[in-house]
Amino acid sequence: MTLNIRALALVAVAALSLSATACTAPVDTSDEVEAEETAQLLSKSAYFETFEGMDGQYYFHLMAANGANVLRSEGYVSRSNAERGAQALMGIARDKRNFEVLEAKNGEFYFNVVSPNGEIVGTSELYASKSNADRGARTVRSLVRLIAIGAEAKAAPQRETFEIFKGEDRKTYFRLRAGNGEIMLASQGYTAKSSAWKGIDSVMENGSTEGRFQTFEAYDGGWGVRLVAKNGEIIARGETYSTKSNATRAVRRLTEILGGELTVTEL
Repeated sequence: MTLNIRALALVAVAALSLSATACTAPVDTSDEVEAEETAQLLSKSAYFETFEGMDGQYYFHLMAANGANVLRSEGYVSRSNAERGAQALMGIARDKRNFEVLEAKNGEFYFNVVSPNGEIVGTSELYASKSNADRGARTVRSLVRLIAIGAEAKAAPQRETFEIFKGEDRKTYFRLRAGNGEIMLASQGYTAKSSAWKGIDSVMENGSTEGRFQTFEAYDGGWGVRLVAKNGEIIARGETYSTKSNATRAVRRLTEILGGELTVTEL
């Protein structure tokens, strides 16, 4: 499912009538205003995706315009439940009291979006600093305020391919999408498109060997995946998975994908 919120920055959005929605806290800080301005740019191409994971459960992503997986949900038993989870997130994530910024075991930071009953609805990517995680949380709050009720929903792309695209920061990124629609790896931003192509070459060169991947404990119950070159440089980062076995399964799947022929799609 893709909820496209293109060109919604100028639209006034009515309050969502969701049972899971908490009371919205007043937003009057300069940081929140800055995040709102950022979100108006990101909203041009931000969207939700739902997909079936390798473990047979269904997930949703909130994708920012720069291609980063801003949030990944917990697993659901059905696609319809994942879709309802994404709708619920749009209400819950409007309130900053429903965010928890935490330090991961590897020294990086992340945030959870937590429903009033204590259930984790979404978890962010890892950030190098707490200030970056705080900024990411503010941007998510602003993004969900700009999502229109009843936006067109489409299935996530089902293909094994690299996708190259330009973010709102005008840098070029690439990501690797598996055949189930899941985004398996994502790059850093490059100032030149040619550098992104070289990055894809490096992923293909190194990624067909399991030994080039690292799994690490990111936070309690969560395990990260990254691809590392011979010189120790991180080439690309994968998802954060709920268990070590899921992260290990993802590495095996990545080596299978990267050991074959892949197309590159420029978005």
